[in-house]
Amino acid sequence: MNRFSIRDIENLTGIKAHTLRIWEQRHGIIKPKRTDTNIRYYDDKDLKLALRVALINQHGYKISHIQRMTEDEVNRLLRETADAGFQFEYLLNNLIEATIDMDMGKFEALVDKYIRKFGIEQAMESLIFSFLEKVGVMWMTDRIVPAQEHLVSNILSRKILLAIEKLPRKADFTRPVFLLFLPEGEIHELGLLYIQYLLLKYNNHVIYLGANSPLDQVAEVHRVLQPKYLYTHITAVQNDFDVVEYFKKLSIIHPINKIFASGTMVQKNRVSTAGNNVVFFSNLADVKNTLYNFN
Repeated sequence: MNRFSIRDIENLTGIKAHTLRIWEQRHGIIKPKRTDTNIRYYDDKDLKLALRVALINQHGYKISHIQRMTEDEVNRLLRETADAGFQFEYLLNNLIEATIDMDMGKFEALVDKYIRKFGIEQAMESLIFSFLEKVGVMWMTDRIVPAQEHLVSNILSRKILLAIEKLPRKADFTRPVFLLFLPEGEIHELGLLYIQYLLLKYNNHVIYLGANSPLDQVAEVHRVLQPKYLYTHITAVQNDFDVVEYFKKLSIIHPINKIFASGTMVQKNRVSTAGNNVVFFSNLADVKNTLYNFN
């Protein structure tokens, strides 16, 4: 069973911990459980309720009114509210609920419907990245069991790979060659897979080494295949991983190559002293603009 702290609920719903406590004390809504040692926690059912109540509250309904609503009334309101922003948040909540329940049929159906309507790029950049931002912290801190993360990641990886297979292949050998890889200890491939999709869409050539790639293996592939550019995307590595030191080593090993880097750990560590040949992206817009205009 998943166990969530009040901070987890706050991060997922946008409702401050202080407000959540008021809801509990004054309205009897979203009451936490307690462990044998009297530590407060919330379970899967509490999280689902919190997501629904928070969404309705944030769109104009007072908590005293929500308290009097039946479950059927709540569900009908969620389904029938026409506001686009409301429905987008409701979809995110449904993805989170499907993840918690390990209902991968529901999860995949929701993602497929969005892709059919808006395309893979908007699906990734709007829906999926918003979803990952909400649940990512809990994945990194084991608030959600690893199996749930693996199930979801496998589905999303397949969607990107399918989009890659559907790209028209244009033999433009004047375009640059990129070597894509993740550092040793990094297994979160979704960001790098999406970079691969963008590079191929823009008719660049890609060598995809993938996850958990030691520096000596990157160097060996580079020696044999001689790509012009290196690209890595770092989401979360083990606690002793030194981002600055990693890029210093990478820069020394590949001094004549341009090295591109993106990802949560790059942004959080604000890397700036790694080497003159390293370019750090702070957001996806910068990534797309650079890769689109590359020659």
